[in-house]
Amino acid sequence: MTEFRESRRDLLKAAGVLGVGGVLGGCSEGDAFSPNKPAVPGSENWMRGEERFIATSCGQCEAGCGIRVRVVEGRAVKVEGNSDCPINRGGIGPRGLAAPQVLYDPDRIQGPLLLTGPRGSGEWKSIAWEEAIELLGERLLQLREDARPEQLGILCGRERGMMRDFWERFATAYGTPNFFDGGRSDDGAEIRASLAMQGIGEVPARDWENAKVVLSLGSGVLDASCQTLHFARMRGRGNGGNGRTEIIHVGPSYSRTAMNADEWIEARAGTNAAFVLGVAHVLVRDELFDQRFVGEQCSGFESWKDDEGREHLGFRAVLDQFSPVEVAKICDVPIAVIEDVARSMSKNRPCFAISGADDLKASNGVHTAMAVHALNALLGAIDRPGGLLTQLKPPLAEWEEVELDEIAEAGLEREPLFDGDRAKARALGRSLDQLPNCLMAGDPYSLDTLLIDHSNPIYARADAGAWRSALQSIPFAVSFSPFMDETTAEFANLVLPDDSWLERWEDSCSAPNLGRAVFGLRQPVVERLYDTRATGDVLIDVAQAIGEGLDEAFAWKDFKSAFKDKIIGLHKSKSGSIAESKGSKFLKRLYAEGFWVGDDYVHEQWERVFQTESGRFEFFSTALWKELQERAELRGESIEETAMDLAGVGDPDLLCLPFYRELATVGETSRYPLSLQPYKPHTYARGSGANLPWLVELAPWRGRSTWGSEAELHPDTARVFGIRQSDRVVLESSEGSLELSAYLTRGVRRGDVRVALGAGHTAYGRFAEGIGANAMTLLSTDTLDPFGGSSVLQGTRVSIRRLQS
Repeated sequence: MTEFRESRRDLLKAAGVLGVGGVLGGCSEGDAFSPNKPAVPGSENWMRGEERFIATSCGQCEAGCGIRVRVVEGRAVKVEGNSDCPINRGGIGPRGLAAPQVLYDPDRIQGPLLLTGPRGSGEWKSIAWEEAIELLGERLLQLREDARPEQLGILCGRERGMMRDFWERFATAYGTPNFFDGGRSDDGAEIRASLAMQGIGEVPARDWENAKVVLSLGSGVLDASCQTLHFARMRGRGNGGNGRTEIIHVGPSYSRTAMNADEWIEARAGTNAAFVLGVAHVLVRDELFDQRFVGEQCSGFESWKDDEGREHLGFRAVLDQFSPVEVAKICDVPIAVIEDVARSMSKNRPCFAISGADDLKASNGVHTAMAVHALNALLGAIDRPGGLLTQLKPPLAEWEEVELDEIAEAGLEREPLFDGDRAKARALGRSLDQLPNCLMAGDPYSLDTLLIDHSNPIYARADAGAWRSALQSIPFAVSFSPFMDETTAEFANLVLPDDSWLERWEDSCSAPNLGRAVFGLRQPVVERLYDTRATGDVLIDVAQAIGEGLDEAFAWKDFKSAFKDKIIGLHKSKSGSIAESKGSKFLKRLYAEGFWVGDDYVHEQWERVFQTESGRFEFFSTALWKELQERAELRGESIEETAMDLAGVGDPDLLCLPFYRELATVGETSRYPLSLQPYKPHTYARGSGANLPWLVELAPWRGRSTWGSEAELHPDTARVFGIRQSDRVVLESSEGSLELSAYLTRGVRRGDVRVALGAGHTAYGRFAEGIGANAMTLLSTDTLDPFGGSSVLQGTRVSIRRLQS
């Protein structure tokens, strides 16, 4: 680990300056209120003391909360919540408050860079944008002239929104099938479950405020979840004025969410599906479930026969295996607790269950998400007040369809590298963690150029060694990161730095939140500080440089023009919170207010809510059954053999139903006796937040240390290994080792060890590099879910030993 030479006092002193833009020139040392402020672009157009509050949307996490930025004399000095925005109603978390430090980070890349030495050497040369665009344009043009457009890859980490669509449009117009979507790695398991059972490829929105009981299954709604503000508001207001909502949290650790819950049920990690199925068993056994909803809107509850005469299990039959007695053994919880939770939820409707995204990053993640979704169906919580809602999309206009030339058509017909040999793959779905092996295989072709946007796999993903080998195999890589992160530092040949989100136009691309349609505006609050450019503008410039039809597909002057072409659909809808007869008036109000929200949500529109083949909520997923059939035919084997090969299950019906599969682990128990539980702290922001001193200085709990990493373990566990409070220890897995401090707490289950994510950078600027330890380096990808979904996080076993002083 890099030695940390600056004192914490020095860093905080610098952090205070950075929050108000002092990095740009240095304030006078004598008078803290001196009018000799650092010069910033555009400040000459402001009067002394002039301030404005500019409405925009936060870019620190996927919630996209409405904010107002206080700008004084052209300098962004403070962020506060926008009380008018329905997403957060004025609330704002620590990540949003730290936003000025993103803008004024002294280690931002200030202009295009060209690598002049070997990869990873740090030998960069500043170049002009015109030269950078010409260089990339010529390289991409040459690939098309050689009829090899498929050898361009795009690794995009954006979850949603116009810029993600812009990247996909560029891939289509160029002619490459290799658009690697890394943005859904967090909620992939829940999306897969929603597709399987509801036919909807998105996570649900949740009606927090009208729920009487919420069952939290390892969720981090008060740790690092984008649902934090909804959770907090619900706790403060109660359900529709009918009393405070009851929170029941199930999980192995006394997390911030567990601490704020009404009840914490300590359960063995990786057993949430069993717990949920135990609760469902009680509801069905005692006829406490919503029988009308199940009878009218669901299929697959009872055993059934398909058109070919084959008998299939129903969900009721599966539940027979999950009596409270059996579930108590699996989860290590009292039988009475399972019974009590079922009765509490039955008596106090509306209610719903929510699973934590990080808990679903496991070998059984998809089926755990299916179990939670099934419990919500039994409770009648699907598209009902106080339950789960199917998020409506804002009525944005569509860009004109791309007209493909022959080169693009031929390239798009090539097999995507991520597909690989589906017959040999031991999985039904793909996770981005499998991409390195696909890239290194070079079958049926290899990549020549990779464009990397909003993605830092060398730091943020398991098995960094595989990612390094894969990226090294690609001759040319272009990074659009505004910071010198690990992937950029080690593998980029060209850096085209993006503006910060406080300097560019885009939509907030919020995660599902209210059910009704919401559009969040993100607009520049200050003039750009450096010679950076919005990535959307760069794509337009590159497309113009290539020509060959891409110039027509990206004929806009800049991304703001493309952005306006989309939002004109909001104006034309003549609905929602901003309805004006003239487009100019509509835009003026949107820019001033910072958001548009649609009309009230209408519940129980079943044709929209259930888009499965049956038009119902499917306890037995016919889509998954078809996937199993297709794989069996591809491999020339029976569907029973396919089920056994995929998940070690003899009956393929069980893989199409909510079911508990034991968590797969890596590491022999005799050598690695502890279960590693990585988690995101409440300060975890996009890119980890480690380069924002205000966040790093926030302790996870009162009295805890900062500017470092801790291994959290139970005192009884520590005693076994001779470890005392604050000892330096080494955690080791089959993949690597970390050195960090021990923190003893009874809030961690015996036999587990918790480590916060977000630290341990080897690059990313002075405030992040060399501080703490990166738990991702311990993780193995051997525990991936064979049904695809999320990236891996759970299932790694570790050993621990005390460092000798």
